Amino acid sequence: MAFLAPTGLSLAFIGSLFRLTEAFSVPFLPIYAWVGVWTSLLMVLLSIVNASKLIRFCTRFTDEVFNALLSLNFIAESLKTSLRDFTIAGALLPTITPPNLTTPFIGLIMSFTTYWATRQTWLIQYSSLFNRSLRKVIKNFGPATVIIAMTLLNSYPPIKKFAVPTLQTPPTFQLSGSRPWLIDMFSVPTWTRLLCLFPAVALTALFFLDQNISVRAVNSDSNELRKPEAYNMDMMALGLITGALSVCGLPWMCGATVQSIAHVKSMTTYEYCEDEETEVIDHVVEGRTIPFVVHSLILLSVFLLPVLSSVPIPVVSGLFLYLGRKLMTGNQFLRRVRDCCSEKKRLPFDHPINTLGRSMTNAYTLVQLVALAILWAFKSNSTAAIFFPSVIGFLIFLRSFVLQRLFTEEQFVALGDASPSTVDVWGGD
Repeated sequence: MAFLAPTGLSLAFIGSLFRLTEAFSVPFLPIYAWVGVWTSLLMVLLSIVNASKLIRFCTRFTDEVFNALLSLNFIAESLKTSLRDFTIAGALLPTITPPNLTTPFIGLIMSFTTYWATRQTWLIQYSSLFNRSLRKVIKNFGPATVIIAMTLLNSYPPIKKFAVPTLQTPPTFQLSGSRPWLIDMFSVPTWTRLLCLFPAVALTALFFLDQNISVRAVNSDSNELRKPEAYNMDMMALGLITGALSVCGLPWMCGATVQSIAHVKSMTTYEYCEDEETEVIDHVVEGRTIPFVVHSLILLSVFLLPVLSSVPIPVVSGLFLYLGRKLMTGNQFLRRVRDCCSEKKRLPFDHPINTLGRSMTNAYTLVQLVALAILWAFKSNSTAAIFFPSVIGFLIFLRSFVLQRLFTEEQFVALGDASPSTVDVWGGD
């Protein structure tokens, strides 16, 4: 039920690896291929020794900080795009003549309109409008409809004259610079190939955590899946895919949290429970057909390159903003940040502030905030980004061995972060 896709975190790692090759004046693509091949071998080895069992130590503390990082990354990329448009227009640079800000403002409006419209199509599932079937259709096809509508609007002559930037796509299906499909991996010395093992260890840690956290979110008890999970088989499959992508110099990918959770929700059928006066899960259609069809359609999209070049960049920016906001949904850590100064009687009865007190709850939330800030600093620093996966591993150590001495198990349970020794994370596996 999980989807694979390139992620912002893997992109940050690739950027750091590229700058590392520039610093040592070595060719990037052969190094990229060797790092990927070593990573592939390490991931296959991890799957053989059943290492995915270790993800049980990655509790909700780490999950929510990690998901908050993904959410902020989407939002930051969206805002960065809008800021770049203003920079290009000369709004942030001293100029002799007044800069033309019309185009970036139009792009900004287009971005926020895309975000608002896409979010409304998602929220309609909770509305009383229409019937349930029609609401589901609007929710499922809403984002695609918004993209098409905004693209058509940008092609309307009164809007087109503002020259809002669109996606830059090649005219034909080809690799960058028309290079060959296979990388010449043996064009670098033997000692360089061996040294690639060190960044490969960091990349393996990133993929191990990102993949397993994403898959565990899909296999959550709240989703009520019936088919058993296969963490180690997934890890082996991802390792083989990583090896194939590496020798071709194609972007690495791993478990995509947003797409995976959205897939599970879209395949879920709900029924109205009169006793609880809410919708509850009836069943989930569990199969491999939909992901296969989706990825096949992505492959076929190469024949739509001229059409994709008409999509305005602010529309993509608005979608990033929507994905970042959507990923925040259900994150109790971010909810506690919002509620840290709220009045107690206006919070739910079982809210940690009411059960544990404000000081204890805010102290735990502050630890997560500091952890999030450290993760963001490592990810954003071009030099340190290659060590970013080790920081995620440190969060698991912090929760399992440091916070365990500062909080009791009853307090962890009240915070929604029960220890693995109390709750079987994998449902008996």
